[in-house]
Amino acid sequence: MVELYHPSKPSNKFSASVKHRCKHRDLAVLDHNISENEYYELMTAKQPATTGDPTTAIGYPGYGPGDKLNVRPGPVTSLPIKSGVQMVEVQQMLTQGMSGGPLLNADDGIIGVVHKGGPEYGRQLAISIGVLHAWLP
Repeated sequence: MVELYHPSKPSNKFSASVKHRCKHRDLAVLDHNISENEYYELMTAKQPATTGDPTTAIGYPGYGPGDKLNVRPGPVTSLPIKSGVQMVEVQQMLTQGMSGGPLLNADDGIIGVVHKGGPEYGRQLAISIGVLHAWLP
């Protein structure tokens, strides 16, 4: 069981459980009973990412009470494959706490799930959304 917090109302907590998990892909799908008026649903991008595309990473790096959503723009710099998993490398810094957040294209479609980054890592990587779709049952 994990606890989720409402981003604009941090005193609102919700419970969720892991429905599917893949350690190799570093992905998990959560099951929850949060009412539809308490979250915003994003759609998958119509086209996969290509080098040079503008992107926006969204998350809560180093989250603490009172912190607001962090929005970081930057272009796709490469499309590497790491351990057989298609990635999207971006220019903006993807620090701890942003993992699991969406990587959006210019049309606000999801092109990836933030995976790993920060100055100590040297690369800013998201898992391509196609990997998630291919893995889901």
